[in-house]
Amino acid sequence: MKYDIVVVGSGITGLSSAYHLKKSNSSLKILVVDKFKTFSQGNTAKSAAAFRDFYSLRENQVMAQAAISFYKHLQDDMNVDLGMKFCGYLFLFDHEKDSEFISKYPNSKIIYDDLSEFFNVAVDDETKKVMDIDSIKTAILDTNAGIIEPDLLSKFYYDELIEMGVEFKFNTEVKRLVLSPYKPLNYPGEPFNWQESDVKYLETDNGIIEGDFYVLCTDVWTTKLLDPLGIDSHLRPKKRQVFQITSPGIKNTVHKNIFNDSGVFPFTIFPSGVYIRPYPQASSFWTSLADDYNRDFSFTENPEPEPDFYTYNIKPILDNYFPAADNSRITSSWAGYYSYNTIDFMPYIFNSLNIITVSGTTGSGIMKGDSIGRVVASRYKHDRATTLYGGKKVINTYSGKYRLSKIEDMIL
Repeated sequence: MKYDIVVVGSGITGLSSAYHLKKSNSSLKILVVDKFKTFSQGNTAKSAAAFRDFYSLRENQVMAQAAISFYKHLQDDMNVDLGMKFCGYLFLFDHEKDSEFISKYPNSKIIYDDLSEFFNVAVDDETKKVMDIDSIKTAILDTNAGIIEPDLLSKFYYDELIEMGVEFKFNTEVKRLVLSPYKPLNYPGEPFNWQESDVKYLETDNGIIEGDFYVLCTDVWTTKLLDPLGIDSHLRPKKRQVFQITSPGIKNTVHKNIFNDSGVFPFTIFPSGVYIRPYPQASSFWTSLADDYNRDFSFTENPEPEPDFYTYNIKPILDNYFPAADNSRITSSWAGYYSYNTIDFMPYIFNSLNIITVSGTTGSGIMKGDSIGRVVASRYKHDRATTLYGGKKVINTYSGKYRLSKIEDMIL
């Protein structure tokens, strides 16, 4: 059976892309293919599952704000439970930040309250010397931020897609994208450079799947599929690992209201980048660190968390700044990957041949997922601009033979 569009990958960006493609044209015959046994079992399921609009690039801000507004609309107006809690993002800095800095972040504010009830804001001289960390000088709260349940968000898209007649094929791994010329000569070695060609079909472990058009939402597996075609995926994989911890102090803290009325402690980022994400269902926190340096770009199919990484890189920071973590223990842990756009950490969405590739979400696939899906749908139609939820528009630029572009050029 041939499809109008085959979407490869059923994580949040694949589901959102299929959803907005179908919404834009209900007559499209769409198939979503995934190697896992059901939807959102890759890095979507392994993420910290949080959202924010605190970004230095305005384009990232706008994409995140639009997606967050759509998710809020679903939960508040459509009664779709997404487990979405606006507990905020609390950034703790070991240096001064002023109002000029804050002016770039419309939903953020400097916190002048005494934080000593929950944090060690003063670091002693010996610790400063040994660990090269300092006392907390500034606290900034992003109010348009919090936590969300990725399985519930993914289920919304999946249920809608089933209702709209989109087909799914799970337990099916795409091995290869096969090129074919428009006008085949049936000569060995085709297609040749002078023949106009497109992807004819997908070779999978369950046979051939043919479509007129393909959307790759394959996260860190994208490079393996595009490299044989000579197409740059514009991403590199970075391993990320999350540790779930609990203690008597954490159990007494995770449900505290601080600067919000969500009933949940804010997602908190300490100096050095260690963060804690509340997981109120188990009276615990998830904790992690985006360790860029000394973390290579290697990739393995099933990454494992490293207990020593927690012991030597995360725990010392919590010990110094977060008393509630005293005597904590790891109750669960997992590892996955960020698909890094290493230039500016923005999602990279581009056309090449009869493919749209969603690349380089850099760990923000969930918080920008709906906006990404809308961009895919508009690029499929070759629209000049994408209208995001709420009405703001992003210009889609097309340049060069393969119509590459990045969503960064203009916000209307």
